[in-house]
Parts: sequence; structure tokens; C-alpha cells
Amino acid sequence: MKYQPKKYSIFLMLILFTAINFTGCTSSRLIDVWKDQSYKPGKIKNILVIAINNNKTKRRLWEKTYVDAFQDAGVKATPSYNYYPNDVPEEKDIPNLFKDNYDGIVLIQKVSEENRKYHVPGQLYYQPVWLGYTFGRRYVAGYRIVRSPGYIEKETVTQIETTFWEPSEDGKMIWSAITESVNPSSPLKFSEEVSDLVVPKMINDGIIFPKDKKDRDVNSSF
Repeated sequence: MKYQPKKYSIFLMLILFTAINFTGCTSSRLIDVWKDQSYKPGKIKNILVIAINNNKTKRRLWEKTYVDAFQDAGVKATPSYNYYPNDVPEEKDIPNLFKDNYDGIVLIQKVSEENRKYHVPGQLYYQPVWLGYTFGRRYVAGYRIVRSPGYIEKETVTQIETTFWEPSEDGKMIWSAITESVNPSSPLKFSEEVSDLVVPKMINDGIIFPKDKKDRDVNSSF
């Protein structure tokens, strides 16, 4: 065991140790996006949001989160549970929804979920050690080098697909995106992470056109 006395504050070293070992990061990211190049932007003014989920609570959370994200961006949106409170509307019901002045429909669904295992190698870190006082009655702290063992980590990777449809006889998909999330937490936080990625991308790709951004070039970033 190696000791190297330093005049460091034990408190500050503990903060540093905690930050190194427990700092996290965002768990969701966009991994794939497609757009129909023949689509003419600027036609979508009123969106219906449908989350395909048999769990009534999760369905409402996802639809409400997307609706809030659209409305925050200046786009009118409505959750499908306003019309179908108990079950997700069936495919045959969707054309009737367009008759209620909806000119775009967003479908949200989980496309895959995978449990993965990976090995995390061991690492060296500094552990603070109090060594006592100097003759001037000042605290003296040192550290020792400690090796942590490797271990097996488990994670759940979930992919969510968001598709955007405009009215036509058979329905026409004009945009789609897939997000990948690692160890998604609560349904609310999960839906917020995904919508925060998807809605701005839809705006940048010129699929939806916020009322307060009419002067910008909607095709500039695609």
C-alpha cells in the first residue's frame, strides 16, 4: 500500500471521488430517420397523437408528453384518448379521425426491447486517507491507490418508432424516426427524453411548421 501525504482537504477529495464514479449521461438517442422527399412542407396544422400501447396509463403518458412537446413548439396537437379512452383506435378507425380536421397523425410504438450483458473492467482510483495533524495544527490528508474489480453489467435497450402520416385513401407515411434508449426509467421521463429528440427533428426536417417560425427555411437542415 502506497501513501503519499498531501495537504488536500478530505472533503474535496471525497467530492472528486464521488463525481468520477457516479456521473451519468443521457440514455436516449436518435439512430435512424427517413423522410419522403416528395412531401411538400407547410400543410400540417393540426396533429392527432396515437401511442400504440395496451397499458392505459402508459398510453396516456406518451400521448400527453408528445402533445405537450408539439404545443410547446407552436403546433396544435390532440391525444387520441380523447376519442378512444379505453383502447387504441383500430386501423379502420383512423380515416374517420382525419374527417375531424386532423391533417396529420403521429403513431408511437415500441419496436424492440433487448436485454444485454457486458463486462466492465476493473479500474484504479484514489481513496482519501486522513493522516493526522501537522505541528501547525493543520489537517493533513493523503490518498491510497485502490483497484476495483471488474464486474458484469446488465442493461435494457429499447427502440421506439415514431411515424408521421398525412391523409390519403390508404394512408401515407411521410416521415419516421427510431430512437434507442438504454435502461429507460419511469414512463414519464422515458417519453420526455424521446419526444425531446423527435419533435425538434420533425421541425428541422420540415415536417411540421410552427406558427412562430414561418420565415425560416424548413428544408435547410435536411
